[in-house]
Amino acid sequence: MAEFNEDLEKNDLLESDLAEREGQQLVAYLDGELDDETNREIERRLSADPEYQLRLQQLQQAWDLLDELPRLSRDEGFTRSTVEFVALSARQELKETQQWSRPGKHKTLFIRVVITVSAAILGLFLGDWFFGREHRQLLEDLEVISEFDQYRLTEDFQFLQDLEKADVFHLEELSDEE
Repeated sequence: MAEFNEDLEKNDLLESDLAEREGQQLVAYLDGELDDETNREIERRLSADPEYQLRLQQLQQAWDLLDELPRLSRDEGFTRSTVEFVALSARQELKETQQWSRPGKHKTLFIRVVITVSAAILGLFLGDWFFGREHRQLLEDLEVISEFDQYRLTEDFQFLQDLEKADVFHLEELSDEE
């Protein structure tokens, strides 16, 4: 069913394109802008197709009606005043645009820079807070991790706590530094 609807839409588009081209050809025919061969083809079709004749007659009537419209003549003063009005309007619009864009340009640039820097700083802090939690925990446990091999040798946790109270681990660090 969808294919049928698509085919109908395509046919409608093709028919409207064809009708538009035919209308343009008829207008060119009425204006005398076509070559001899195209003129003969249009005249052959006009003699055989009554619908085509009707379209030509409707176009001809529209052209005739346009010719009957009164032509207004404008004096030089009207033209000059119109041009001056347009120039004045354009000048005012240009001034308004320049006034609007000058101070706002620097202000907008400053605001964009501030927003960008603020977003970067906020991103760094949030990233450090979120992704740095594991690293901070490792730094806090560095003493235990560095002595892990020695801790593995004992099975008594109380013994390790007693060594910590006796500040033995601190003495070892001092001896390693010397």
